[in-house]
Amino acid sequence: MKHVLYFTADWCNPCQRTRPITDELKREGIIDFLYIDVDTEIELSEQFGIKSIPTYILIEDGVEVKRMNGAKTRQEFLDFMNV
Repeated sequence: MKHVLYFTADWCNPCQRTRPITDELKREGIIDFLYIDVDTEIELSEQFGIKSIPTYILIEDGVEVKRMNGAKTRQEFLDFMNV
């Protein structure tokens, strides 16, 4: 099973621009995003070595496959997932 850990924060402008796209992809069942607020999930953010947000980590069968950072377009997310 694939899903994407999406490290974000309410105050993050690129996160705010990207959120409608990720919400839409999640709603359509294309990508399963798990939203992680770096301000409340500090330990998890440290565990994954998050240095900037937004950060997206593709997890497949419990293993990190790849990651990307920054505001992205719908197509960039689809490319990231190889959809």
